Amino acid sequence: MKRPVPPTGHLRSTLWAIALTAACGLLVVPSSAAQEKPPAVFTPASDAQAATANCQVTLPGGIKATVTPDGAHLADPAAGAGRTMLAFRNDNHQYLVPEDIAAGAGTKSLAAYDTTALAQRACGAEGFASAGRPRGPVGHDSYTMARLTAHLTNSAGQPAYQGQLFLINADHTTYADQMSGIGGGSLKVTVPTGHYEAVYVDGSSHITVAPEVTVKDGTTISLDARTSTHEIPVPATPRPATLTNSELSLYRSDGTPSGDAQPAFLQVQKMGSTPTGVALNTTAPVKHGRFQAVATFDLASPADAGDPYAYHVANSLDHLPSSYPSSVKQSSLATVERTYSAPAGQTGSDLLVNNVTPVWAATAGGQTATGFEFLTPGTVRTEYYSVPAGLNWRTQVEDEQTFNTLSGKDTLYRPGAKLAETWEAGAPHPGVQVDTGTGAVYCGACASADTMVFAIAPDGDSTPGTIGLGFNETSTVSLSRNGELQATGTEGLFETSVPVPAGRATYQLEEQTVRNGDTLSPSTDTTWTFTADPGKGKALPDRVHCAGPVDSCAALPLLFASTDTDADIQHQVTTGRHSVDLSVTRQQFATAPAVSGAQLQVSYDDGKNWQSLRLTGSHGDYKAAYTVPASATGGTVSFKLAAWDSQGNRIDQVLPSAYRVR
Repeated sequence: MKRPVPPTGHLRSTLWAIALTAACGLLVVPSSAAQEKPPAVFTPASDAQAATANCQVTLPGGIKATVTPDGAHLADPAAGAGRTMLAFRNDNHQYLVPEDIAAGAGTKSLAAYDTTALAQRACGAEGFASAGRPRGPVGHDSYTMARLTAHLTNSAGQPAYQGQLFLINADHTTYADQMSGIGGGSLKVTVPTGHYEAVYVDGSSHITVAPEVTVKDGTTISLDARTSTHEIPVPATPRPATLTNSELSLYRSDGTPSGDAQPAFLQVQKMGSTPTGVALNTTAPVKHGRFQAVATFDLASPADAGDPYAYHVANSLDHLPSSYPSSVKQSSLATVERTYSAPAGQTGSDLLVNNVTPVWAATAGGQTATGFEFLTPGTVRTEYYSVPAGLNWRTQVEDEQTFNTLSGKDTLYRPGAKLAETWEAGAPHPGVQVDTGTGAVYCGACASADTMVFAIAPDGDSTPGTIGLGFNETSTVSLSRNGELQATGTEGLFETSVPVPAGRATYQLEEQTVRNGDTLSPSTDTTWTFTADPGKGKALPDRVHCAGPVDSCAALPLLFASTDTDADIQHQVTTGRHSVDLSVTRQQFATAPAVSGAQLQVSYDDGKNWQSLRLTGSHGDYKAAYTVPASATGGTVSFKLAAWDSQGNRIDQVLPSAYRVR
C-alpha cells in the first residue's frame, strides 16, 4: 500500500500531531442501534501501526530487539556492547545484524535477523511490514558485504574525534542508510558493495560531501573538513528585510519512486536573524541516482514598515558549487497577497510553516518543513516567493486560538505570478486535498472493490485543496447503503476506512462536527448522497494515494461545497447588503456529470427561520445577495446549502453561526 507523508509541519507545538490523533479514532456503534447484523466499523489508517507500535523479538545469540513499523533497535543497548549493529531495509523488511555477523555472511541468508518477519511471527501483525513505507530493492535478498574505512580530518587539520558520518546507498536508497559516530580519526564499517554518498559532519559547522563513492571490500575514503569553506550567504532582497529562519536540506536517491520518497537525509535549521553558518565543499553532479541541495531563507520586513511584507527564498542545486547566489531579483519572484484571518480575534499567535521539497521527492511522498514564523492573527501582508525550477511549496498555518491547523495545496510558483490567498476564509467545512501534480496527496473519498477509504478533513477553508484539522472538536459520522446503516462513530473521516459489499448502490455519508467552546461556527453538518460501484473507475495517478488498507482505489463521486462572503478578517459582517459565493467541486478523478443545480438559504436567528437566496451562476460556481437586518446586530449569520448533479449525487450542508454581525 502506498502512503504519502501526512500533511504535517515539524512544529514547535504538538497541535498538529494531537489533531491527527484526535481525527483518527475508531468508529463505534451506539448501543441503541438495533439491527439484525451489527454495522461495520470504520478503522483509522494509523491504527494498524499504533496497535503494533512495540514488539519484542529475539535475535540469534539471545539479543533482544524492539521492533516498530519504522525500524528496530536493541531493547538493551548494553547487550550489544562491543558489537556494531548494521540496520538496513530490504523488500520492505527491516534487518538488524551485528556487524561481525554481516561481514562474514557473504551471500548467505540473514533471515534470522529479519526483524519484520520475527515481529510478524511473535506479535501476529502485518503492520510490521511497514505498509506504505518505501519498498527496498526487489531481488536483492543476497548480497556481498564490504569493509569500508573512512579517514576523517576536522577543520583544525587533526584526526576527527567527534561528529557523524552518513552513508547513503546510491544504488538502492532504501537498502542501506546509516549514521555512525566518529572517534579517533577513522571509522570502519561494513556495508553492501555498491555506490554510496558519504557525508562527514564535524563538530563545528563544516559539512563535507563525497557524493559518489564506489565501495568494494577494503575501500578507503578520506574526508577533510578543511575543504568545506563555502558558506551560503543570506541573499539580499529587493527591499530591506530581516532573516527569521534559514535552513539547508540534502537529498540523495537512487532515482526510483521508493528512493525518491526518502526524506532529506541531513537537515540543518536555525530560527532567528543569524544564519546556519554551515560551510560546504565543492562537488560534481552525480552519475547514479539523484542529489539535491536545497537552501531556504525566510525574511520579514522591518517592524516599522507601513505595509508589511516577507520573502521566502530558496536555492535548489544538483551539486555543491563554489559559490551561491548572493541576491534575488524582483522579476524572479512570485507575489502573493496573504491574509491570515482571525476568527477568534487579533490576539495570541499563528504559526506559519513552509515546506519546500524537490518535486521528485514531493510527488513520491516526501515533505520537508523548512521555515517557521510566528504571526499575529489578522496579519495582512505581501509575500514574495523565489521560484527555482523543480521545488514544491506547501504552506501550513496553525491557529492556536481556534486549535485548527490548515495545510494548503502543493504549489509550483512561477516568476512574475501574482496571487491572493486568505487563510481560514469562510466557515470551516469538510475538505480534501487537491492533486496539483507536484506533491503526493490522499484521495479524499475513494474505494476498492470491498473497502471505502476517506481522507476528509473537517475544517477546510474556502480555498480548494486546503484541509484543516481541529484539536478541540468531535466529529460524528455514519454510512448507509441503500438505506441500511453500515457504520457509525464519533471520530471523523480523516484517514479512515470501512468495508462495503460489492456492487452498485446508493450511499449516504453523514458527518457532524462540533467545535467545543466555539461560539462562531460551533458546528458543521454535512450529508453526502452518492451512487457508486466501489472500485470501479479510472486509475489514480501514482502520486494520489488511498488513505487506508488497500493497494489501489478509484474516486467516489462526492461533492464538496464552500461559502465565502465579504466579511472582515474576524469573520464579521455589518447590517445591510452583502454577497456570498458558493463553490461546489467534485472529488478529483471521479466519473460523474457536472454540478447541475444548487440552493442556498440564510438565517439570522440561529436557524429558527430560513430565507432562500436567489443564486446566479452554473456548474458549481454561484453567487447570491443577502441583506442582514438591523435586528441581527450582535447575532450571527448562518447558511444552509444543497447542490447536486443529474445522477442524484448531492451534498447537503448546514453552517450555523458562520459570521458575527457587528
